[in-house]
Amino acid sequence: MKPLRVLPSTSKERTGKVEVVIRPFRPVDLEGLFVLDYRCYKPPYRFGFSQLAHTLSDAAVSVVVIDDEEARELSGALIVRGDAQAREAAVVSLMVEREHRRRGLGGRLLARAQGFVRSSGWERLVVPLERGNEGGAALLRAGGCGDTGQAR
Repeated sequence: MKPLRVLPSTSKERTGKVEVVIRPFRPVDLEGLFVLDYRCYKPPYRFGFSQLAHTLSDAAVSVVVIDDEEARELSGALIVRGDAQAREAAVVSLMVEREHRRRGLGGRLLARAQGFVRSSGWERLVVPLERGNEGGAALLRAGGCGDTGQAR
């Protein structure tokens, strides 16, 4: 089986007055990622701690985080699971802390997922979306995804 490519390396991004770093997940980020997931999602969409750790241990999963160095916490993350046989990747979770939303960070994370699919030579990106999530739907439309949530 072809090994997965990692999501693009570290980059500094400016969102308004705040500079953040988008970088690969590190094991020391696990607790911060759990807290971020708790803040961004309501049950039943939240990960349990052991469920999150198990998901991240999957060799088919790649993760990048948005590190707000000034606040010393994670302000966003993208978890993607690739399937080389199906030639697609699925967004497991895309999260941005509420006070960092509407600054383009979700779009930057979505673009990373799309780049991951292209660099792997795959055909599509699947992005599950809960009905009624208008913010998520707008993000997907802005990112070039159709109504099905699959990248064009």
